[in-house]
Amino acid sequence: MRIRPLASSDVGPLARALSALPLLARYGRTAVALEADLEGALSRGDGLLAAEDPAAPGSGAVGIAWYLRAGTLGLGAYLRLIAVTPGRERSGAGSALLAAFEAEAARAGRHAFLLVSDFNREAQAFYERRGWARSGALPGLVLPDVAELLYWKRVR
Repeated sequence: MRIRPLASSDVGPLARALSALPLLARYGRTAVALEADLEGALSRGDGLLAAEDPAAPGSGAVGIAWYLRAGTLGLGAYLRLIAVTPGRERSGAGSALLAAFEAEAARAGRHAFLLVSDFNREAQAFYERRGWARSGALPGLVLPDVAELLYWKRVR
């Protein structure tokens, strides 16, 4: 998997593909909303990485990591969104994006943070296998019936 900066030409196709994910649908992230979010992130200079499959040239981005370089609790970077397009699960794209985010976070500080929905056990296991520690819960932070679980990792 090749990781590169997200290009503006990736935004529309990626937003349309990712909006089909059940997780993003549950949070009301339609293709239109996600596209607007990503365009805003690009214009602000947020961290945006894309995963591209070199075995499928020309297929475009198959995943994204959107992060803020600093500010979380005054200590480190925050992974706002990591997602791969439907059918690309277990392709290595998510692992490659997470590793790239961790490397970027290490350049900016010693810590990295992310939130995971309490019902998303697969994602929790994904992060825990990669050394992330569950550090707390924020009930009703985004959706009234969901706790967002805070995960932390020392990245340097």
